[in-house]
Amino acid sequence: MLVKRDGASAEDGSALMAVIGVMGVMIVITLTLTAATLNALDFTESTRASVQSVAAAESGVSAARLSLTQGICRASYSRSSPQFTAEMAYSLSSTDNVWVAGCPAAGVAAVRLRVESTGSSLTASASDKTRVEAIFEYESAVPPGVQPSGAAMYLYGGVVFMNNADLLVAESGRAAIQVKNGNVSCSNNTVIEGDVVVSAGSLNIGGCSIEGNAWATGAATLGAVTGNLTAASVNLTAAQQASRIGGVYTRYTVGTPIPTVPPWVDLNYTPSDWIDASGVPYKVASIGAGCTIDAQTLSAAANGGKPVIINALAACSSGVTAVGTVKLSSDVVIFANRFTFVNNVHFQSSSTSRHKVWFITPDRVADHLPTCGASQGDFLMKNSFTVAPTLDAMTYTPCRFNAMNSFEWRGQLYANGANDFKNNTRFESAPLGLPGIDLDTGTVTGNGSAGAVSRLGNMTSMRDLSDG
Repeated sequence: MLVKRDGASAEDGSALMAVIGVMGVMIVITLTLTAATLNALDFTESTRASVQSVAAAESGVSAARLSLTQGICRASYSRSSPQFTAEMAYSLSSTDNVWVAGCPAAGVAAVRLRVESTGSSLTASASDKTRVEAIFEYESAVPPGVQPSGAAMYLYGGVVFMNNADLLVAESGRAAIQVKNGNVSCSNNTVIEGDVVVSAGSLNIGGCSIEGNAWATGAATLGAVTGNLTAASVNLTAAQQASRIGGVYTRYTVGTPIPTVPPWVDLNYTPSDWIDASGVPYKVASIGAGCTIDAQTLSAAANGGKPVIINALAACSSGVTAVGTVKLSSDVVIFANRFTFVNNVHFQSSSTSRHKVWFITPDRVADHLPTCGASQGDFLMKNSFTVAPTLDAMTYTPCRFNAMNSFEWRGQLYANGANDFKNNTRFESAPLGLPGIDLDTGTVTGNGSAGAVSRLGNMTSMRDLSDG
């Protein structure tokens, strides 16, 4: 039985229930606020860690960039505060995704650098790390000295090979004999050991063979081609083609891909362009009154084994000649209006050390065309001329190159063309190049052969790899 206490009313129980309800609501609110506060604190800590790791990763990119801007490349960069590790890689292509770990070595033509940087928050937790990738344009360092480039033979206006010519011009990755605007003709047991490209002309090798591939925008008359042939037409029956082409014949039409023959490069007399591999400018010397390259001339020009330029342009209006055996004690560049080497002329090194010699008739008209001036003339070799195995030689002339009656050459040829290349001749490829010129593309790189330091270009992309 319910007993009612004295002084109590029914409203007292209702008030108690209300108080208990309010207390319950307060407890729920308190717990909710506490949970929200704890979650907010946890979120703040996570956000702070994320920001710290991103900043650390980007600091790694900045540290690498600063070092590269100063010309210093390291395989990796690291720091403890902010904590990051950045790894370097380079690419030889501007488009593909092939990367080589580390920094490019001297002479490696890298065109892009990649920095992959991993940054950590102050907690150094494995879950609090960010990895970013930054890619930069890059120009590789070019060491001083004349850099080899170009084909074994570049003959702008065509060439005629005759009578037992042996041309050892095989090269990797490019046509060894390049003709820009003329024909190639050879006969009487001439052998060309290398690829030949005629960008605007015909190929007539009826009496010789090409041990390699051949391209011509005009007609081809064979001989034999051991590799593939591309030409506008072949002056043979189908059966003859099958026996004289070792590979595949492709009919050339406009748009058929063939190797590019670069434009003519104009080279004038600029002695300051010539710098040796040690960064030392070539010494300029004059030639004697007789305009003859001989022991006396070289003795007067001697530079203690360092390279020399012999300037015969003003003193020898009719060009220079040479007699007997000419021994070089250093690299030598000879500038002359023409060269006439006849009757048993022999160039060689004075020791077992290998040296280089350039015979240059300058092109004074900058129009990307060979211009043989009124005071200039052809390069002539006749009746036994040799370049010894310890010497590499290059001829540059906007006039014609004429060589006949037993000569042996090791080096490079860059000429308007060759009227005569005949009678027991032997040519072996050895790259020399010209200062400040890329003969592979026909472009002038500038700064002569002084070289250039590596240079970091623009950043082309930056992305977060943390989720990748």
